[in-house]
Parts: sequence; C-alpha cells; structure tokens
Amino acid sequence: MKKLLFWIVLIVGTVVLLGSCAKKDDSTTATAGDVAGTGTTASGTITGNENLTGTFHMSWYGQEPSGGCVDNSSAISDFSFPSETLSFKREFIITGTSTFTQSQITYSDATCSTMTSYFNVMYKDVTIGSELTGLTAGSSPAKPTTATKISSVEDKYVFMANTTDTIAYFLTSFTQTVTSGTEKVLVEPSPVTKYGLIATTTVSGSTYLFTSRSFSTADNVTDWSSTSSYWK
Repeated sequence: MKKLLFWIVLIVGTVVLLGSCAKKDDSTTATAGDVAGTGTTASGTITGNENLTGTFHMSWYGQEPSGGCVDNSSAISDFSFPSETLSFKREFIITGTSTFTQSQITYSDATCSTMTSYFNVMYKDVTIGSELTGLTAGSSPAKPTTATKISSVEDKYVFMANTTDTIAYFLTSFTQTVTSGTEKVLVEPSPVTKYGLIATTTVSGSTYLFTSRSFSTADNVTDWSSTSSYWK
C-alpha cells in the first residue's frame, strides 16, 4: 500500500502545483516513435552511494509483470484510471547523470499494446547524498534498512491523451486541457529542491529500487515514507 500512497501523494501534489502556477506550454504532435513521450529515454548513470541507471518498472505488491505491464484490475481501480484502461505501466527512468523521469502510461488492452495516454514528471538537479541506517524494513517486499538521501527538482510535466476518456481524465485530475494525440509539455516556473530516500537491492534475483520522496524542502528525512518500489 505504501507504493500506492507514494503515487497518490505525487499526483495530488502535482495537481495543486499545476493548478496554481503559470507555466510555459510547449505542444507537439505525438508520433509512434515517441512511445511514452518526452523525457523517457534511458541514458547515463546517476552516481554516488547508489549508482542508478536504466529503466525500472513498478512492482505491484512484490509482483514483476512482464515488461512492467500491470493488468491487475484492483491496481487499475485503485489508481482511478478511466474505465477503458485495461493495463498500465509506471516507470522510473534514469535519463542522465543528474536527471530522471517518473512515467505513467495507460493502455486500452490487457497487454500494454494500445496506448491511450501518458503522464511524465521530469526531475533535474538530482544529487545523491549521505547514507542513513537503521531504517524500517516493512514488507511486500521488505525495504532495505540502509538507504541514501536524494534531492531533486521537478522540471517539466508531460501529458498526452488520445481518447475521450483519457482527455477527460487529465482535465479532471490535473485541470489540463489536451488535444487528442498531441503532447503537452509544461515547464515548472518555480523549481524547488525537495528531499527523500533511495536504495537499490537484490530481491529474488531482480534489482529493486526503493524510493520515497517527501514534498518537504527541508533536508530532514529520517526514514522511509510513502515508499514506491520498482524492479528491473
């Protein structure tokens, strides 16, 4: 459930931010080659106590669905996706030496073949900080008791929807109007550094990434909170 809470916090925080700030709006027409849009090309490594690289797929209660494609009806319901959504992906993508993207993609089929929307939050100025020990492990799966502080800045928000239901979803959830099939990029005009924890570990042969990101601008993180887990 902590994984779910992390994304709820992310979405709620973004809704408030998008609804209250004036932003630069850059729109482009999405093509088949975009797949999941701006900010989703894995590149480089973020180095420090944790060396982060590549694309991680969200783990749903410790499950590792093929290609990160989640078709669990309870998961779809919990995330309040449009009724046409039959599968989705959530990914943590390392896009450079100091950048990453958290991406949400929805599909109208159960195999993640027919994309209906994507929403990407791009982060910049990522810094890996000091290590913390004695953390709470929890379960499903258990988190590492040692993790590293991480700071980052929200940089851009990327939207694309190509069905009536997903266009309405963005309007309701994010107060954003999009044109079908056209990507909309909003630049955050007042970037602020925020803090959290991150750690990687091996779980049943897979590399897992655990991350919790508070919306506090103070470097005072002491334990896991609203944690999300990913695997690759």
